[in-house]
Amino acid sequence: KLTVPGETQASGWRITATFVEPDSPIVSDHPPAHGPEGLRARMSYESVAGTLSVRTRRPGDRFQPLGMTGHKKLQDFMVDAKVPRRWRDRVPLVLSPMGIVWVVGWRTAQWARGREDDSQLLELAFVKDDGSDS
Repeated sequence: KLTVPGETQASGWRITATFVEPDSPIVSDHPPAHGPEGLRARMSYESVAGTLSVRTRRPGDRFQPLGMTGHKKLQDFMVDAKVPRRWRDRVPLVLSPMGIVWVVGWRTAQWARGREDDSQLLELAFVKDDGSDS
């Protein structure tokens, strides 16, 4: 489970969840931002409100990628997005009770996208944890 707002350690990642104002500079979530602070994506907190968790893929997972009206098999999304085969079982997925919110490093879900009428957005940042405490 993710601590929202807050920081969570999971499977070699340090995950930070913060609330941001909708009018703050937006980090594109198609594709998510990559930088020294790791991988970042913003989403509608109202859409994903509830328990968020992180896991890797499972057989039969389905996902509605940003920009699509329908769902597709996560496996097909990963092939189409050219996720290297050796990475596919290690790519973190952020989930809510509604389904996959974010395929970390690739794309957020259409239904979780930020909207003009959102009072706040949730920003998630994944940083590879090097194991040091500094």
